[in-house]
Amino acid sequence: MSLQTYILKLIEGITDISLRATIVTTLAAIREAYRRGIISEDELRRDLAGICLDILSVKYPLKDVEELRSEAEQWADELFRLIKVEAMRLRYLARYSRRETE
Repeated sequence: MSLQTYILKLIEGITDISLRATIVTTLAAIREAYRRGIISEDELRRDLAGICLDILSVKYPLKDVEELRSEAEQWADELFRLIKVEAMRLRYLARYSRRETE
C-alpha cells in the first residue's frame, strides 16, 4: 500500500475537511523533516505515534486510551515503514540522477 493510500485510510471517517487537511499537512512536514535528516528515526517514530493517537482519539472518542495507544502504535509502525521506504527511494533516485548528469 502506498503512503498516500495509508494516510487516507487513517483519516477515513473524519469529516471535517480542515482537520483532514491539517493531519495530511502535518504528516507531510514530518516526512520531509525525516527525509532531510532534521529528525531521527526515533523522533519520527515518536511523532507518528503521537499523531496517530490524536487521530484515533478524534475518530473513537469513547474507546479506552490504552486500546487507542496500542492501535496508534500499529498505525505509526506502518507509517514509519512506508516513510522510510519512500525516503530511501528518493535518496537513491537523487544519487543515481546526479551520476547520469556528470
